Amino acid sequence: MLNTKGSFCFITSNSWLDVGYGRNLQEFLLKHCHVKMVLDNQVERSFASADVNTIIVLFSAPDERHERALDKTARFVMFKVPFEHILSPIIFDEIESARDRSRTQECRIYPIAQKQLLLDGWEWPDDVAEEAIKKFGFNVKGSKYSSNKWGGKYLRAPDIYWTILEKGKGKLVRLRDIAKVRFGIKTGANEFFYLDAEKIKEWGIEKEFLKPVIKSPRECKRILIDPKDLKNKIFMCHEDKKDLKDTAALDYIKWGESQGFNKRPSCAGRARWWDVGLREPGLWAWPYIMRERIFAPYNPTRQVFFDCNLFDIYPMNNDSAIGLFLNSSIQNLQLELTTRSYGGGGGPIKTQVYELTDMLALCNAFDIDLKSVFKTITSQEALPISMLIEDVSRRSLDNIIFDILGLTQGERDAVYEAVINLVEARLKKADSLKD
Repeated sequence: MLNTKGSFCFITSNSWLDVGYGRNLQEFLLKHCHVKMVLDNQVERSFASADVNTIIVLFSAPDERHERALDKTARFVMFKVPFEHILSPIIFDEIESARDRSRTQECRIYPIAQKQLLLDGWEWPDDVAEEAIKKFGFNVKGSKYSSNKWGGKYLRAPDIYWTILEKGKGKLVRLRDIAKVRFGIKTGANEFFYLDAEKIKEWGIEKEFLKPVIKSPRECKRILIDPKDLKNKIFMCHEDKKDLKDTAALDYIKWGESQGFNKRPSCAGRARWWDVGLREPGLWAWPYIMRERIFAPYNPTRQVFFDCNLFDIYPMNNDSAIGLFLNSSIQNLQLELTTRSYGGGGGPIKTQVYELTDMLALCNAFDIDLKSVFKTITSQEALPISMLIEDVSRRSLDNIIFDILGLTQGERDAVYEAVINLVEARLKKADSLKD
């Protein structure tokens, strides 16, 4: 039976395993405690009252004076059956004896050395030589622990994920290395800045101060963004009042002040409260929150602006392959594994900017012809994953990426199976404790 003598157990949000603010606790546990088990359940949530999904961590009493825990083995366990079905000493004996990634009828087990966990999340300065890293290791000046995606990589990741990482060496790079990502516009007063056709007609605001905008991913019916499909405009004026004499825009600004919009925190902090700033829309966008529709909208005209419910993506050299990869099944897979899943409200998944930039992507550095699939993919309807994976054009795009990575037919099938299973598990888990 599991030896719990001298051990502690805590229950926390599973997002703690994957986000930056958990890095200090991760580092402390790895250095000073034996992380005996990290437990999760893919079929049900642990507590009905929890706003987010939770995990259970069992670890030894800490030795704060020494870093002797790095030779220990941590075991990440994802149960595939309800907790009441695993209350057996035999199951936990199997978990404790596992030395490699393995599966049983009840769970999936990933044993890994705590030193390797620390290495996987450690960052060294760019100018440090490899010899210095080998010699001084974690003591290199300027190096630090930046956190590791424990939940996605070691609890939820299927075998195909590790195959992709292995075959993608030298081909997949961090998105931050080939693109810039930033939040969309935070207006501070949506009631003022976003206008529909009726309000525009009422005020007669000049066209030069109105730009097409997407407030929510729900407005995107297809991957390709067509400004004609959008019903809202954003008030975008960079002029001082003295330069707006006799304009409807000035009347609108004065009305906004009469409503107190200028006193709101985000607006009051600007030099001109009505000016959201000069910015160029991204070539691609990424929704902050998604459920079943997982896609990256394409903005080829660069005329459409995005609300902060989406991120702007600016590929270096306008590399279109980046956006195509973001609409691929491999991207769907890593999204499910590296971002945070919230338990309620239909099982939404949220992506932070740093999470997106840390994801792997494929740049257009290969001798491939994307034109044959580009037009088809970008005009494609943004469908739920369960339907999209069966789409012929999506499979054509995936096959280009699969070919580059050298995936076998069995491995390609495993990608689709993993994506479907992960999405279904996320949505099912969100509903598991509903009344």
